[in-house]
Amino acid sequence: MSSEDLRLMLAFLLSVATLVVLIARFTVAPFIALLIASIVLGLTSRLDMIDAWTQFNAGVGSILGSTAMVIGLGAVTGALLQKSGGATVIAHALVDLLGVRRLGWTMLIVGLLVGVGVWFTVGLVLLVPITLSLARVARVNILVPAMSVLAGLSAMHGLAPPHPGPLVAINLLSADTGKTILWSLVVGSAAAALAGPIFWRWFDGKIELPLFTPFDEEEATEKTRSAPSLIAPMSVIGLPIGLMLLGSFAANWLADKSELSDSVAATTWLLRSLVIAGTPTMAMLFGVILAYWLLGLRCGFTTQSIAHMSERSLYPVANVLLVVGAGAGFSKVLIASGVGESLAELAQQTPLPTLVLGWLIAAAFRVATGSATTAITAAGGIVSVIVGDDQSTNRELLVLALGAGSLTLSHVNDGGFWFVKEYFGLSVQQTLKTWTVLETMLSLIALAIILLLAEII
Repeated sequence: MSSEDLRLMLAFLLSVATLVVLIARFTVAPFIALLIASIVLGLTSRLDMIDAWTQFNAGVGSILGSTAMVIGLGAVTGALLQKSGGATVIAHALVDLLGVRRLGWTMLIVGLLVGVGVWFTVGLVLLVPITLSLARVARVNILVPAMSVLAGLSAMHGLAPPHPGPLVAINLLSADTGKTILWSLVVGSAAAALAGPIFWRWFDGKIELPLFTPFDEEEATEKTRSAPSLIAPMSVIGLPIGLMLLGSFAANWLADKSELSDSVAATTWLLRSLVIAGTPTMAMLFGVILAYWLLGLRCGFTTQSIAHMSERSLYPVANVLLVVGAGAGFSKVLIASGVGESLAELAQQTPLPTLVLGWLIAAAFRVATGSATTAITAAGGIVSVIVGDDQSTNRELLVLALGAGSLTLSHVNDGGFWFVKEYFGLSVQQTLKTWTVLETMLSLIALAIILLLAEII
């Protein structure tokens, strides 16, 4: 390593240390910490600060231009699923289908389905009262159903678009959205099943969790004039996913048919329409429109109340967008300073597969900062420089590897840790023994599945 490379690496380490200390020690908001870390990186790498600021703004604009609308539309969909009672309908339908004896598997499926459409914390608020209620009715220990629903929610939040982390990684790594969704459902479902009902069955009866919590009397959803049918929330969740998958397949079909025959040309307009409808923003827009009708108007909400719900759902989005934007800006400064190139050269000398390296980088950020979104955004910027134009690594699986790393070892610096503790009425020690272990198992199992898939496909 040359003296210049060494200097750049020290600049990078100093900026990361600044980021970690600001978040972990002084609880500075992640987007402010990322902004300060970018300034530190620019100064210590001797990058012209005007150029550094230009690059930072370019990074913010480019990532928000492709993700802001999707994240906002996802928040609106989640609010309608919550307030209409759609998630509750799904939960009770699955209990009726599978029975209370299979409560762990039931709550896993509920967590996966609801987790696709809503953010982790929203899903937690929705499903904890349902999980506790069903466990009391079935007279079973809450451990397995609780860990199962958390596994489903967390797997989808960390791995599946259109959640912010995976969506950012897709854009940074130029991965295919449809393929990423498909593999995220496969990897997420398998990992959640192993880390949820299967793993925790060994500890059932050995770890007792409370069946009553401080939030027990709270309603998970607001009362509406009429509850939606099962097909309504399922359609709202399934439509955007289906459109993005179809759009991806249509785009691949068009790319393979550069010289179109007359019969294929006749269907080109349909394929192009599917490509447009399958873009994340358009797919989520169609999902929101369907949710307005099936979960809003048909459930007795007025247009004014739907508008109010939509507006309120966007309040938490601001922080996510700021973190995503600042993380992308930090990545741009990292590239412009020359640190990215030095990291890429160092990574090429590391005897680790790219997928494992990406997982490790994301896991390090996750453990240090506590934020899954910060972890996948920062790691995505670094890994995008490492892989460059190299097509030997499957970009979709690399996105999932980053997502898996961002789930690792949730502990006291993670907001999700405290949400789980409070909503299930646990002590800190109980939360470490359950939630922290679950997240780490989920991350490791997901990585193992990803590496297996990389050998097969």
